[in-house]
Amino acid sequence: MKLTWVLCLSLSLLVACSSTSEKIKSPARIQAELAHRNALQAIRDGRIESAEFEWRAALQAYQAIDDWQGQGMARLGLAQVQVRQGEKQQAEQVLMPMLTLPAFVLAHQSQAAMQMAQLVQQQDPVRAKEFLRLASDTCASPCPVAAQILNVGAKIALREEHFDSAGAAAQQALSLAAGNIAELAFSQRILAEVALKQREFTVALSWLEQVIVLDRKCAEPLWLLDDYRLMFEIGKQSGDSALQARAEVHLSSLCGALACLP
Repeated sequence: MKLTWVLCLSLSLLVACSSTSEKIKSPARIQAELAHRNALQAIRDGRIESAEFEWRAALQAYQAIDDWQGQGMARLGLAQVQVRQGEKQQAEQVLMPMLTLPAFVLAHQSQAAMQMAQLVQQQDPVRAKEFLRLASDTCASPCPVAAQILNVGAKIALREEHFDSAGAAAQQALSLAAGNIAELAFSQRILAEVALKQREFTVALSWLEQVIVLDRKCAEPLWLLDDYRLMFEIGKQSGDSALQARAEVHLSSLCGALACLP
């Protein structure tokens, strides 16, 4: 499953803002905002380890000045990069206080609940659904993470073989994800997987071709690897040897760079 909060993600919920009328800032405030900006720039540059360091520095600095909105953004950002590095338990520890402490703003609580659902949906779908309900209940209207909530729910439904529900949720997410390349691709990929499960091979390939275009824009290697593995599976199940051969060319190239098995 692609983790849509790392690359090609919207950073709008993580961007710090301050009053334009504020002309004098304390050294502690300057330190917090500098670490915050450095973390965002590190994410944009793909320097994930640096981003983790800067988010930790920002979190500590915001805690020192009792800025809970800043703490929320820092925790969300820190959890994102921890997941990127495979540190899922650490990410859970960072996010959980946001679900229990009322000092965090509802928008950040909603985002934290959604990220928790993403973290646990494979191992514990029941718990993931609870987090999704919390994310939806705490999200203001219009909800900025509505497409993500729907896509995670669609992924769970697909895994549970509730194909109609998965397709409906993905279609709804698709209508809400305009401008968010990662979520558009996520929705379309679920629709491709649903079509494959229903043995609608032409439909599955049509959706997948659109996904590949978007994932190339995101330039996320692991997403592309999943895409071509799905293409190979479509070719295998449909008996299309030419499609399998096409997928193998791309898988071989990707794995040559990623040191993986096609």
